Amino acid sequence: MGFDWSTFVLEIVNFLILVWILKRLLYVPVMAAIERRRQKVAAVLAEADAGRDEAERLRAEYESRREDWDRERTAARADLEQTLNAERERRIADIDAEIARRREQAAIVDRRERDEAQRHTEQQALALAAGFGARLLGRIADPALERQLVDLFVADLGGLPDGERRTFAANMGKGGEVRITSAWSLDPVQRAAVEDALADAADGPLTFSYAEDPELIAGLRVDAGALVMRANLRDELQFFAAAGR
Repeated sequence: MGFDWSTFVLEIVNFLILVWILKRLLYVPVMAAIERRRQKVAAVLAEADAGRDEAERLRAEYESRREDWDRERTAARADLEQTLNAERERRIADIDAEIARRREQAAIVDRRERDEAQRHTEQQALALAAGFGARLLGRIADPALERQLVDLFVADLGGLPDGERRTFAANMGKGGEVRITSAWSLDPVQRAAVEDALADAADGPLTFSYAEDPELIAGLRVDAGALVMRANLRDELQFFAAAGR
């Protein structure tokens, strides 16, 4: 069989027509579809990249905020601990001060109670001693002891300094009434001695009255208005007991 060039050329022409038809009807739409899909894929990838970038940005922002929150929380915790420590120290100082104040108050109260108890004991002891002395002196007191006390009273009046004598005279007054109380009855000699001593100290005459009070134990009590002179054992014992109060 021989080679037919016309047939060969026709076949080539047919092939080219087929290729053109395929390209026109199949290749171009397919390539367009592929391009559209590629563009969609590219858009999806771009969107994914944008989302990934946004996610990365948000993650970085979150990490930054979390670090800020951690720093703020740490600072807040430190401030809170500092505040709590300061408050605790203040309260401890207040408690210590209150304890010290109460201890001081308790010490003051205790000291006052001890002092009061001591004073009470001393007063009781002095009262007991005064009572004992009064009973003892009551047993030994007699007119002779009183006479000695009267003599001492007269001697003390006679020995008054000039300044005290003027004060005494001013208080006694002229012609004033003087009441003389004794534990025992005074004899005329004793009365005269007492009256002369008082009148001399008052630098003028006086009016005298007498009374007896065994409670004085021994000695005199002289009342001249507001002036009271005590020269007896009872008043001396009472003064002794009162001096310790």
